[in-house]
Amino acid sequence: MQTSNTALFFLEDDCIRAFGQETGCTLLQQAEELYQDLCQHGNDRGNHVIEEHLQSRLFPLMSYYKALLKHGIQEDQALLLVRETAHKAAIDKKAEMQKLGSLPFAYLIFRMGVKRHMKNHFPPEGWQTEWVRCNCQEIHFNLHRCLYWDVTKQFGCPELCCVFCESDDISFSGLAPKINFLRNGTLGSGSDCCDLHFIKAQ
Repeated sequence: MQTSNTALFFLEDDCIRAFGQETGCTLLQQAEELYQDLCQHGNDRGNHVIEEHLQSRLFPLMSYYKALLKHGIQEDQALLLVRETAHKAAIDKKAEMQKLGSLPFAYLIFRMGVKRHMKNHFPPEGWQTEWVRCNCQEIHFNLHRCLYWDVTKQFGCPELCCVFCESDDISFSGLAPKINFLRNGTLGSGSDCCDLHFIKAQ
């Protein structure tokens, strides 16, 4: 798989826009090579859902970030560039959330499907989920282990995890105003867990 076939299909345009044709294409080539190497050495834990997370979300962004650092871009600037790219994908996801958020009984629909969704798309091979509350007013669960945190640490770029967390914030904001998303901390920012709250609007 190439990055052009992932959720970051616009990476080529971003590279060229930020660095010009020649340098942008060089960076893209480096990112592609790094991506293939990450895919080769990544551990999908025998789970096709984990494989999809790695190949479609984690490794494309990580390879871009590592290519920027390899090219001599300072870490803070590299994170800024990667953040801009990641946010584009998150805005697309936000639009999907807005469709759900606009439905009658949006909270009820969300609550009825959330546990099944977590089980199917965030399996225990990559996440340790603690369900705290799932009632008619609030859905609250904590993630004590997260694939994104584990993998960014494994490949030497834990600072990148917060970019993925920010993408979640953008995506889930699309549920408002019927469902309000709140979070007090994340593993990537140093908290003991990622706490996710989906609160029914009054």
